[in-house]
Amino acid sequence: MKFKFIIAVILSALYLQGCTTNTTSMFGDDRSQLMLISEEKLNQEAKESYDQVLAQAKAQKTLNADKKFYNRVKKISDRLIKVAPELRADCKDWNWEINTIKESTVNAWCMPGGKIVVYTGLNDTLKLNDNELAAVIGHEISHAIKEHLREQRSQAELQTSATKIASLLGVKKSITNTANVAYQAAFAMPFSRDQESESDKLGLELMYKANFDPNGAVTVMEKMNQFEKKAQAESGDKPNAASAFLNKITSTHPASEDRANDLKELIQKHGLKAEVK
Repeated sequence: MKFKFIIAVILSALYLQGCTTNTTSMFGDDRSQLMLISEEKLNQEAKESYDQVLAQAKAQKTLNADKKFYNRVKKISDRLIKVAPELRADCKDWNWEINTIKESTVNAWCMPGGKIVVYTGLNDTLKLNDNELAAVIGHEISHAIKEHLREQRSQAELQTSATKIASLLGVKKSITNTANVAYQAAFAMPFSRDQESESDKLGLELMYKANFDPNGAVTVMEKMNQFEKKAQAESGDKPNAASAFLNKITSTHPASEDRANDLKELIQKHGLKAEVK
């Protein structure tokens, strides 16, 4: 009991010291986040990883190989980046980078500091219009401006600190190992789903402020839902690429059907619609 109290006091101090709020949303539900990891350090690591991805794609002649798609992604991303400082002021100073990779991967991402990659497979598979593509890119940008990776790393650091402190205080290793498992099962996974939902919401705000049709966020989720069902049907019990992708999505993302419904409700509640400018 005494050990638990000491650990709780130390971790509470670390938590309070590391909490910050870095975004301002039109939906008014910004939350405080735990940020124990240095932003500069993480951004540098992201830049190094990003450069490695680009170097590999360049060597394979897949970097921005589809010029038409690259120009489309660049144009859409520029519009989203232009309004991003309305959610997070300091991102106007980021060294944003936008690239595409020609391969069948159905994915897009934005690393810390604004390092964007969109794979041609995303568009080839889902047949996205500009509003839907803006929804995907806006979602990924939202992960970066909300610093979800930094937050996850900070949570992991806090959990590691708890284990180290417990060990120093003489808590049995079997107990700290159980705590590690409990953290992964009961804290890390649900939080990841919360981050995805948060990025859906902030991504919707980005595309709305960039004057894309917000309903594109709903239709792209409906397309994702169909894709997931098709992947499930094709995979069966076989450990193939489709099932591997589906397992990754379902383990970290809310169901696409639920996400589409949540976005519909948000659009209706706030009366969001594209305006001609």
